[in-house]
Amino acid sequence: MARQALYQKYRSQSFSEVVGQQYVVRSIQNAFKTNSVSHAYLFCGPRGTGKTSMARLLAKAVNCENKEEAPCGRCENCQEAFNGTHPDIIEINAANETHVEDIRDLIERARLAPMLGKFKVYIIDEVHQLSSSAASALLKTLEEPPAHVLFILATTDPQKLLPTIISRCQRYDFTRIDNHDITEHLLQIAQQEGFTLDKEAAQLIGELADGGMRDSLSILDQVYAYAGEHITLASLKEIFGLTSKEEQCNLFQAICTHDFATVIQTLQEGEEKGIDLRRLTGDFIRICKDLIAYDQTHQEQLLQLLNAQDCANLSQYVSTNQVLHMAKLFMEAQNEYRYTQSVKDRLELACYEAMVLPSGMQRNARIEPTPTTSETTQQSISVPSNSKPSVQETRPQETKSTSQSHFTQSVPGNTVQPTTLETEHANEHANAVKEEVKIRSLTMEELVSIFSTSTKEYRNTDTEQLEQFMSASGLDRYKALIQHMKLVASNQDVVLFVTTSEAFANQMNEETYNKGLYFYLKERGIDKMPLGTTVAQFEEATTEFMKRRSAQQSISPFTIERWEAEKQVDPDEQIVQKLKQTFGDDIVEVIEEA
Repeated sequence: MARQALYQKYRSQSFSEVVGQQYVVRSIQNAFKTNSVSHAYLFCGPRGTGKTSMARLLAKAVNCENKEEAPCGRCENCQEAFNGTHPDIIEINAANETHVEDIRDLIERARLAPMLGKFKVYIIDEVHQLSSSAASALLKTLEEPPAHVLFILATTDPQKLLPTIISRCQRYDFTRIDNHDITEHLLQIAQQEGFTLDKEAAQLIGELADGGMRDSLSILDQVYAYAGEHITLASLKEIFGLTSKEEQCNLFQAICTHDFATVIQTLQEGEEKGIDLRRLTGDFIRICKDLIAYDQTHQEQLLQLLNAQDCANLSQYVSTNQVLHMAKLFMEAQNEYRYTQSVKDRLELACYEAMVLPSGMQRNARIEPTPTTSETTQQSISVPSNSKPSVQETRPQETKSTSQSHFTQSVPGNTVQPTTLETEHANEHANAVKEEVKIRSLTMEELVSIFSTSTKEYRNTDTEQLEQFMSASGLDRYKALIQHMKLVASNQDVVLFVTTSEAFANQMNEETYNKGLYFYLKERGIDKMPLGTTVAQFEEATTEFMKRRSAQQSISPFTIERWEAEKQVDPDEQIVQKLKQTFGDDIVEVIEEA
């Protein structure tokens, strides 16, 4: 015989066994004591929180022969109800019996007197799935039921019920069960079943169940089948493709430090290993919440996932504003997973967005490295006369936060000996001159103007060209963005993309990114300026364009200049310009060699 599932074996058989719904239990028990049991109850709440179990307990209790300890579990009514053979307790699944004929048959049978107990009890599960005609037929009986009939309605979606049905019932809202209660209950069941369950594993099962006791027992069943007599945290992570807190923090740190290679490689390996990337996204959101909570309160007991040391380690890389923005990006990605074919690609794109935040949000902005400065960390710079600036490199040394750079400087009228400056001080000057990232959002007039010169031929040609290189193997930062957008309009100078995400549109229009995307498309046969907008803006502009065209109103042409390729700058001259930007023209003097 097949082994009985734990959620069936350990279904609550008395009010004292109900977990996590104390106020519902107390209210119903008090109703028994005061003889004020209602004729109709409505149990609402998430799945697996005990609605049907409570309905069955109530049905047993009203028919129990021992009123003081109902349900006693010993009398004939309780035994018949426990075996599921009580003639006066009828369970109906509204998902299957949804037609008006089913409800009319129920009403006819409700008029008959009980056969064994005191009440005929009708438990209607998933009552929100009743058809409108069936719900209307039930309404009259709920308003004036026979004295011996009790209705118990259960639903996960009370918003779909008729307000008139809700108003005729005593409503009880079942809440998600606290993780602590689930953990203790699972440990108790493991002890009764004779196997070992680590407390950390029980806590994680509670998190996975999201407050549902039935789901937690099903998960425990599944893990027991895999791990056997000793269930550990490691075995649970193997089954459900979960990552450790250390792995989550390491990846989050890579995002904060703009380590693109590590992020891409980690997500790729995670997908190959079967890691649950949807849950990883939720973990990132919890990390953001913990960082903000600890930054504002410094109270470790308020943290959900991290500890104080974890928060201290990660906080050195990000500011509160940056964390808030990252949390929004991950929540946006989480909401869009249902619409995307690849969860990894969408999460990867969210990480990209987090790594290219506007510089104003960054705690320590930095100068982008040039080919020469990236090769050597410390250099003695001497610019001889009557020749191009030259760089005399010293032996490269390991870069540290306390490392120092030596610069030979000359001030007019004074001879200055080589001065030692800390790299951190130089970075502060660099931050002061670093330009803000410019993001532009298309206006209504610009969109209407683009539409006025766009043609179907342009759009078809560019779409065909786009599909050719998008279908090629390989993924880069531009393809990752374009695959979440749609080309909707094209003219001689512009290709317009539309997306459901305002962040995606802003990223495409951001000056630096837009410039790189333009040359990316140009190399692949589309020599036009790429611009992005949201679906809402696109639809609004389309309506306005059609209105103006019908009224034969003139529309100003849309003009835009293409990006020009940057001129090649001499590397040594680039170093001199960087120094002048950092320290000022009056501090840095070019010494020419004879």
